Amino acid sequence: MINDKRIKIRQPFRDQYTLSIDAEVNAIESTILSTVEIRYDFQVLSIREDFVEVRLLVLESKVVKANNPMVKEVAQVSQVFGRMYNELHLQIAPSGKVLKVLNTDFILSKWAETKAEIQKHISGNAELEQAITLHDEIFNNADKVMIAVQANEFFAMYFGHVYDTDLRAAKKIFGTNIFNTANLEWNLKSECNSTLPVQGKETLIVNTKAYPQLPLSDGFCNAAYHQFKDKIKIDPVQIKMIQDEERLVEYESGRLRRSDVSKMEEVNPEKLYHKFKFTMVSDGEKQTLEKNKHTENETKAAPENDEKIYGVRWS
Repeated sequence: MINDKRIKIRQPFRDQYTLSIDAEVNAIESTILSTVEIRYDFQVLSIREDFVEVRLLVLESKVVKANNPMVKEVAQVSQVFGRMYNELHLQIAPSGKVLKVLNTDFILSKWAETKAEIQKHISGNAELEQAITLHDEIFNNADKVMIAVQANEFFAMYFGHVYDTDLRAAKKIFGTNIFNTANLEWNLKSECNSTLPVQGKETLIVNTKAYPQLPLSDGFCNAAYHQFKDKIKIDPVQIKMIQDEERLVEYESGRLRRSDVSKMEEVNPEKLYHKFKFTMVSDGEKQTLEKNKHTENETKAAPENDEKIYGVRWS
């Protein structure tokens, strides 16, 4: 029995994950709906007391649907910059924090080629020129490369605030609002469906909810929504903001099977809001679900008799 009250990666493994991001954004003038899908290959190579050595590959990134051509244009540019981080060899803390990028030299060597490709398509685009300048600064500073790597959605979806921490947990964390326009303090609570440690290959369900520290100040509203103040009335009391997360984790190995994250910031229910739903599922979990579904269908189709049929269902 593992005598540990924290969730950690404890065994080497390799799995593929599919991350789907559904977004609905209303910024007064228009509503944008989109779905983006990213495929990852994640391999845990070795485990030490203070860090885990991993490889993370981006296999594919695509826009599945969008109601605005601008979404695909932005995605294409993001994919070009994202190529810099398609192959990562890392040391990460048990909590998921990136400690060291082991293939920094390889990443930096790709920038000259990527930059030249982007410059062919700039056509006087000021935003792209600014993005190139920003990345020039990043790729001259190893610490900034590590920060950029940490911003990969995979780490937030995999680890969140539940690995290497006491559960149940209640704490304050500092970040930004969902719009990512102002700093904000959040109250975060995490609960597990089992008291740790547990025996056997039990799959844990961990729920996390985060709410902003209230009341929201006028200073926050001025920083977060200043570009909209002349267009709609903004009442801090009416603003709704929440982040809700659920993870299925194998306690014995620390392998994530599925994570679901929903984020919502609503300033005005009809004119100004951001709503996101992130779902990341491992290929292993997909296979288990398909096998269970097949077993259930066979059971339903079987003729009734005096013998009861029992199937094994992984939960």
